[in-house]
Amino acid sequence: MSVKKFKISALSPRVALDGPESGFTLVEFLVSILMTSLIVSAIYSIFRVQTHSVKLQENRLEAQEYTRNVLDIMIREIRNAGYFPVGACTTPANTNGIITADSQTFQFVYDANAANGCADADENITYAFATTGCPAGFGNITRKEGANAAQLLTDCNVATGGFTLTYYAQNLTTAMSPIVLADIQRVQVTLTVQSKNPDAQFGGQLNATMTSNADLRNRGLPS
Repeated sequence: MSVKKFKISALSPRVALDGPESGFTLVEFLVSILMTSLIVSAIYSIFRVQTHSVKLQENRLEAQEYTRNVLDIMIREIRNAGYFPVGACTTPANTNGIITADSQTFQFVYDANAANGCADADENITYAFATTGCPAGFGNITRKEGANAAQLLTDCNVATGGFTLTYYAQNLTTAMSPIVLADIQRVQVTLTVQSKNPDAQFGGQLNATMTSNADLRNRGLPS
């Protein structure tokens, strides 16, 4: 009975059977390491690109959602301008519910509790752009009730010029100039907000710009 001899290469786990010694050479071993490194690097690069893309989209969506929330608050309330279900308010003085209207300030009144008056603080609303307490070139959108302190709707992340109010008369598509309070039927709000949590590795500081219209549904209705 014959016994087969086995030989094990020092550079390879392969086993030779009654033949010349076989296995990886040093060159083959180094080439295999190089190829493995290239494949791993390619996979990592693809993964990083995908991660970058996803994070960028998340930051952009965050900025857009932030902007949309601020706009929604403003539009819902501005639509109430001139709501006088019982009788027109004369105090404070207003023009069909509007007190002040310019490119960055809109002050209006409405009878929120149908009590035949607009004297309550929460019935005299002012939306405006203010730079107090913010770095140079930035400001906040504020909401003010009567004589109370203004509330901040943003976080010093609105650049100067990033908030604009435009006014339109009924059935007109051209912006009103000069602004005539008695003729305002639509208020267009344009807002640009920077993302609150910028990531230098994934897109840095992102801006979201949105425009929304508030049709003053109570204007022109009989008191």
